[in-house]
Amino acid sequence: MVVLTLIFVALYGAALFGWLKPLMDDKMVMRLEPIIFAIIGYYFGRLPGQQNERTLKQEINRHTQRADASQSAKEQALQSSEALEEKVKNVKATLTSDYAFSAGGASSGERLRTASTAMPEAGLQHVVGAALRILNS
Repeated sequence: MVVLTLIFVALYGAALFGWLKPLMDDKMVMRLEPIIFAIIGYYFGRLPGQQNERTLKQEINRHTQRADASQSAKEQALQSSEALEEKVKNVKATLTSDYAFSAGGASSGERLRTASTAMPEAGLQHVVGAALRILNS
């Protein structure tokens, strides 16, 4: 496109200055003039359009990357939250499983209060150690 534009501009300039004998006729130059102006107008009109298109594509890519990053962060946070909930659930099950037999149908607060008297210290250390291992995993 650039080469074609340069050729038409060179022919037009040569015809205006009288360097080309066949194009010295004003009628021929007048016929070429709108074509040259249309080509130049298209060329210079297309450059800003291409730059604008390139800028918009880059902006879309940035927004897409940002959306992908936030989606990934959201998924990681959700997985982490689910893992923590599972750990807490396992710790609660570990801490309350041995107490349920010693305290019967009592509430968890009552089970914890009565567990210290009903269960020997070695058993409590074992249960607490298991809970800590679950939390550290």
